[in-house]
Amino acid sequence: MKSIYLVLLGALAIIVLAMAAAPPVPRFHQPRPWKGKPSPLPLPHTMSSQAYQRLLYKFLDDRGYETLGWARDKNVRDTGPYINGSYYGTHNAVRIFYSPEVMEWLAGGRKGNIPDGSIIVKEMFDPPAARYDSATSAALDTLVSGWAVMVKDSIGSKDGWYWSFYGPGQAVDEPGKYPFDYPNSDFGEYCVRCHASAESEFTFSATRNIEGWPGDPITFRVDNSWLPKPSPPASVDSVEPVVATHAVLANMPLHGLLPSHPVDNAFVRFYNSIPPLSPSDIQHLPPVTYDHVIAGPGGPGQFITSDQCLSCHDGQGLPFGPNMYIPGANGNNINLSPYGEWNWSMMGLAGRDPIFYAQLESEIAMQPMHADSIQNLCFTCHGVMGKRQLAIDHPGTLFNRDIVQIRDQNEPYFKYGALARDGISCTVCHQIVDDKKPLKDIFTGQFEVSHPGEFEKGVSYIYGPFAGPSTRAMDSSLGMKPVQSSYIQSSRLCASCHTVHLPVYNRQGKQLKEFFEQSTYLEWQNSAYQDEFGKGGSTPRSCQSCHMPDRFPDRDSVPPLIFRIANIQDQTYPEADSRAPISEITVPLRPGFRRHTLLGINQFGLEMFRQFSDILGVRITDYMTGSSNGLPFAIATSDTLAKQQTVRVQIAEARQSGGELRAAVRVTNLTGHRFPSGVGFRRAFLELKALDERGNVVWASGRTDSLGIIVDEKGEPLPTEFFRFDPVSKSQAFQPHYQTITRQNQVQIFEELVKNPEDSITTSFLALFKVIKDNRLLPIGWTRQGPKGFEYAEETMPHGNVLDDRQFMDGTGSDVILYTMTLPAGVRAASVVATMYYQSIPPYYLRDRFTTAPNGKGTQRLHYITSRLNMTGTNITDWKLRLSSATARL
Repeated sequence: MKSIYLVLLGALAIIVLAMAAAPPVPRFHQPRPWKGKPSPLPLPHTMSSQAYQRLLYKFLDDRGYETLGWARDKNVRDTGPYINGSYYGTHNAVRIFYSPEVMEWLAGGRKGNIPDGSIIVKEMFDPPAARYDSATSAALDTLVSGWAVMVKDSIGSKDGWYWSFYGPGQAVDEPGKYPFDYPNSDFGEYCVRCHASAESEFTFSATRNIEGWPGDPITFRVDNSWLPKPSPPASVDSVEPVVATHAVLANMPLHGLLPSHPVDNAFVRFYNSIPPLSPSDIQHLPPVTYDHVIAGPGGPGQFITSDQCLSCHDGQGLPFGPNMYIPGANGNNINLSPYGEWNWSMMGLAGRDPIFYAQLESEIAMQPMHADSIQNLCFTCHGVMGKRQLAIDHPGTLFNRDIVQIRDQNEPYFKYGALARDGISCTVCHQIVDDKKPLKDIFTGQFEVSHPGEFEKGVSYIYGPFAGPSTRAMDSSLGMKPVQSSYIQSSRLCASCHTVHLPVYNRQGKQLKEFFEQSTYLEWQNSAYQDEFGKGGSTPRSCQSCHMPDRFPDRDSVPPLIFRIANIQDQTYPEADSRAPISEITVPLRPGFRRHTLLGINQFGLEMFRQFSDILGVRITDYMTGSSNGLPFAIATSDTLAKQQTVRVQIAEARQSGGELRAAVRVTNLTGHRFPSGVGFRRAFLELKALDERGNVVWASGRTDSLGIIVDEKGEPLPTEFFRFDPVSKSQAFQPHYQTITRQNQVQIFEELVKNPEDSITTSFLALFKVIKDNRLLPIGWTRQGPKGFEYAEETMPHGNVLDDRQFMDGTGSDVILYTMTLPAGVRAASVVATMYYQSIPPYYLRDRFTTAPNGKGTQRLHYITSRLNMTGTNITDWKLRLSSATARL
C-alpha cells in the first residue's frame, strides 16, 4: 500500500507541477471566441500613410473584421455618462471588434506584447448606448457613424500603434490640400493623450466586455435627456432624437475658403523692382501637415515636432474641461495652453517667417561665396531642430533652404525640413541645460541640450518648472521624461538666441570682424530688471515674467491662472478598464501656470500669417479645441502688449505765444531692454501734430503716407527715408537724434543705423561694420558701466550725437524732445497730439529686400504678400503700429 501511495503521490506532484507551469486557463463558457482569421492588411510602416489608408478604409467599408469572424463586444456601450443632453464619453458609444492576436493577448492576462499586425476596431455610434438596446446586429451595422482603429506596428513609432479615425465616405488624408487639416490617420496621433494612461500596450480592452466572457461592462449614468421631447410635434414621424456630438469628433477642423488677395496698386507702383506675379508664381511653404517627426520605436531622436505635444498640451474644452481654455460665445474662445499660444508666436512661426527667407536671400546675393555657411548659420535659430538633427545624423553636413521645401516623405532629408519648419519648438527650449559655460560660448544659438539616454538609458529628458508626480504618459508614448529644472525659468535660457554675434564681410567676401547683430539679453542685464548680478536690479524681472505672463488678462489686479498643464486620461475622466494606477497618471492643478505667449509686437509678421495661411502653410483652425481664433487672439495679445507695456508718451508742456508754439514731449521705455530691440532695422518714431479747433493739421513732424513712408508737409517722402546721398555733405542723409525739433522735415526716430565696410547704410546682417546712430530708448536702470561683473557694457551703449543728450543718458529710460513750431500768420492751434508709432519692417528695409535679390523665390513671396496685405481694420493701418499717444489742449 505504501508503494501505491507513493506512486499516487508522485503522480499528483507531476500534475501539480504541470499545472503550475502551464499558462492560466481562460474562464469562458463558450468555445474560444477568437478563432477568427488574422487581418490580411500589411503593416502600416511598409507604405505611405495615404496608401495604407486606402486599404484600411476599404477593409472597414467591407466590414472585413466581421467577415473574418473577429470577437466583439456584447453590445454597444457608453464610454462615459450622458447627463442633461451632454455626453461625457472619451469616445462615442462603441462596439469593439478584436483581431485573434488581441484576443490571445487578453486571454493570457494582458502579459507581454501584442503582436504586430493586430487590430482593434471601434465601431462608433451616436450616444447614448441606450438608443440601441433593442437593435439587432444587422441594424447596428447600418447605424455606425465612424470607426476608430488601432493597428499594432512596433516598427512605426515609440508607442507602437498606427491610429485612425474613419467616417463613411471619408477621403484619404491630403496633407498638401488647404486648409491643411490635422491627419485622420497616422503614427504619432493625438489618441495617445488618453491611451498612454492604459496599464500596458496603450489599450483599455477587457474581456468582460466581450461576447462569451463572464462579467458585465462598466456602466455610466445616463438620464432621459436623449429621449424625444414630449412637447407636441407636428406628427409622430417628425420626432427626431437629440444627437450628442462626440467630444473628439466635434473638434474636427472646419474647412475654410482660400483667401482672396487683391493687390495694393500704390505699393507695387512704389516697390516696382519686382514685376507683378500671379499666385502660381509664388513658392508655397510645405503645409504644417508635413511637419510630422515622431519618436521612433527606440525612442525619439534629439527632436520631435510640436504635433507630438499638442494632444496633451493644447487647450481642452468640454466635456472634460475646460482646461487651459476659456469657452466664449460665438466662437470667441480663449486658448491659453502652451501649444495654443506658442503656435502663433513668431518663435513658433520662425521656420516659416517670410521676412526671414527674404533676408536670407539678400545675404546670399551679397555674399555668394559664403552661401553654404550663411544658410547653415541662419538656420541655427530659425530652423534650429532641423539644422541640429541633420548635424547629429550626418556630421559635417550643412543645412540649406532647399531642405525646407522637401515634401516627399521618402526623401532622406525630409524630416530635417519638417523639424526646421516647426520653428523654435517645444523640444528646443525644454531640452536646454545649464551648461555653466561663459556667455560668449553660447552666443548665436549655441546652447547645450540634454541628449537621449544621457541620464537614463533610452530616455530623453524634457525640462519644465514643475516636479512630478506623473511622467508615465510622456515616457511611454514618446520616450521623453518630464524633469523639474529651475534653469527653464531663468533669463539665461533666452540669452543664446537673443545675443547674436555674426561675422562681418566686405564686398569681396573677406571677414573683417564680428558684430552683435542683436543684444536683447545684454540690454536686459544692464537694466533695473536684471537678477543675475549682485542682489539684482531695483525691480528684478525675468524675460519669462513679461513674455510668459501668469494671468489673463495680464494685469496685477487679476489672480494668477491655475490649470493642469496637460490633458490625459486621469482621475478626472470616466472609469476605464486596465487603467494605470492613479498615482502614475494624476495631473495636479498648477498655481504657477505660465502662458506661452512669447510675443513681441511684430504684428506685421502675424498679419502675414493670418492673411496668407495658404502660402505660408499654417493651419488656422486648432485641432484639439476646434477654435479658429488663435491667430487673431495672438494679434490682440500683441497689441495689448504694444499699447500697455512698451512705451509711454506724455506731453510735459504745450503753449503758444504769438506765432510760436512750444511743446515738450516725454517718451519712456517700459520694456526690459532697449526699445526697439532685436534686429536693428526695426524702428519707432514720434509723430507730433498741432491741430486747430476743427481738427485740421497746422504743423506736423513724423506724418506718413499710406505706405508708412515719413513725408514732409507737401506729402513728399523725406530724403532721409531711403538715405538719399547728399552731395553737400557727401554722405547719406538720415535723421539724427534730436533734442529740439524746429522743422516739419525733422523727425525723432528711435533706431539703429549701421554702415557696411563700403561706407553705406546697410540692412545686411553680415555687413554691420560701423554704427553711426543708435538712439533706441534705453531700459530703466541702464548705466554706462553696467552692474558689477557685467562684461558687455559697451554693447549696450548708444551711438551718435545722442551721447550729448544728458537727459537721454540718465538711466530713467526716458527721452524729452522740445518742439518749437512756427505757425502761419493768424493761425492758432487748439491742441497738440503726440503719438509713438512702430515699424518692424520699415519702408527702406522692404526696398532693400526687393532690390537686392529680386529674383529670389523668398523675396518674390515677401513682395507678393506685402503688396496684397490688407491693412483695413488691422492695428497696422498705413504700415505703422500705434503704441502710445498723448493730447494737450492749449
